[in-house]
Amino acid sequence: MSSSYNGRRASGRSRGTNPAAFLAAVLVLILAVVLVFITLKKGPDNKPKDPVPVENTDEPDVIEPDEPTPPAIARIEVFGDTQQYDSVYRVGDTGYEMYTYSDETAKKYATCVNKAADALQGSARVFVLCPPLSSGITLPDDLYSLNVFSDQKAAEQNILSYMGENVIGIALNETMMQHRTEYVFYRTDHHWTSLGAYYAYTQLCDAAGFTAHALSEYKTADFSGFLGSFYNDSGKSEKLSVNPDTVTAYYPVSPVVTMTVTEKSGNVIDFDSVIYDETEAPAAFKYGAFIYGDNPFTEITNATVSNDRSCVVIKDSFGNAFVPFLPDHYQTVYVIDYRYWSGSLTEFVKTNGVDDVIFCNNLSSIRNNSLMGDLYRIL
Repeated sequence: MSSSYNGRRASGRSRGTNPAAFLAAVLVLILAVVLVFITLKKGPDNKPKDPVPVENTDEPDVIEPDEPTPPAIARIEVFGDTQQYDSVYRVGDTGYEMYTYSDETAKKYATCVNKAADALQGSARVFVLCPPLSSGITLPDDLYSLNVFSDQKAAEQNILSYMGENVIGIALNETMMQHRTEYVFYRTDHHWTSLGAYYAYTQLCDAAGFTAHALSEYKTADFSGFLGSFYNDSGKSEKLSVNPDTVTAYYPVSPVVTMTVTEKSGNVIDFDSVIYDETEAPAAFKYGAFIYGDNPFTEITNATVSNDRSCVVIKDSFGNAFVPFLPDHYQTVYVIDYRYWSGSLTEFVKTNGVDDVIFCNNLSSIRNNSLMGDLYRIL
């Protein structure tokens, strides 16, 4: 650009100086210098460069992905009339156990579990799960404010918080609440159904490192006409009898599972299944379909599993519906009902080389001071 300007300037001298032309030439020169300066300031992408890189503080903060949002909890409305009995609160055709949390007995329960876990450190894993009651899961939402129903989620949190470092605590409340509109508790009885126990089993699998079987994999049997403890404790309310429960039992996926039961009398009975046919049983006894009811000691063997793994379940009656899901993962499942068994749990576990100890005790049992004494006795 400057050589072109000089040529024009030389040629202007030969004709004489023109002031207007000279001024125009000066302006062109200034413009050229400015253009060169701007060009030098630009980067390879023809955008002006900043002399010093500056962090852009206007950019939004990076948002990390949240944990998966659990499904919304379905609301349950009050249905039918209500009536309170000595220990049962009835809503329409459904009974609920009235529950008051006891922190004193919760700590006694934790003392028992921690004592066993500490004694078995390095020998066996110790798990604890505390099945909730229907009054903590399926009770209509507007009734939770009644003073006969303590917060069972808070109760579970307290109990698990008292467990020591050698105990693997398994929370059930949130999982059960996700399924609260399903048939997870009986209407006329205080127990959870086999479906409710299944959801607890899936949580145990997560904690123990097993893969839970899908519901579609199980063969089932139905025993209809069940009228349980709520029916009896309500003075055999007609409102409960109009809609009896059906006990649906899930057989283990494994085809060959046998069971040996030691009754309270000491009598020993062998079974070729963990599910007992209660088709002809009276209405009050249908829940006995699971592991032949409450007995001091039961041994279950899965002939199709060769992993040499074993567990012992320390249970009350809620454990009955829970146990049939376990033989698919253990070659041997021992079941101890602490209310009737005499022996030392820690000695039993060490003598038999048991891998996992599973405490499965419902919230109502845990508030019972006498039962906590029974549990402590077997440690």
